[in-house]
Amino acid sequence: MPTLTCREYNGTNGDFVGNISSLSFGRITSGTHSSVKVIDLAFIGVSSVSGVKIGLMNSGGLPVNDDPQDIAEDGSASNGYFGIVHSVNFDPVISASALTRHFAGLNTSGTAGDDKNVEIGTRDDTTSQFVYLDLEVVSSFLGSGTGLYKVFFNFE
Repeated sequence: MPTLTCREYNGTNGDFVGNISSLSFGRITSGTHSSVKVIDLAFIGVSSVSGVKIGLMNSGGLPVNDDPQDIAEDGSASNGYFGIVHSVNFDPVISASALTRHFAGLNTSGTAGDDKNVEIGTRDDTTSQFVYLDLEVVSSFLGSGTGLYKVFFNFE
């Protein structure tokens, strides 16, 4: 049976931080972006993966994207509140400031085919690309919130 390990990296130098079971963006001041979190996904018990996608299943009550604009081939939008960018090689320029691509909305179907998923691809047979995540908290949504991401993939 395949398993998935989520690994976090230092956003400044790309050094491996460790395996994680949850991701915390910390306290975020209203009207600002969180720091960028850098992760990848390692697939264990498989010879190869393909079609790797990530969906935002729950936003903890925070707005995701009221009106997605400029939808890219990977499914990301040029506007929104939950940032997502991906790259084959670690890129400290991406992790240095607020992300420019975002989830177009919540995955409401719970399926891999949902058009709000973002395709994050692979950088080798069993590892996803680097994934950069951030979020922006707007003043009308103060307080703590939790979110839930789900990973979809095909494997051999």
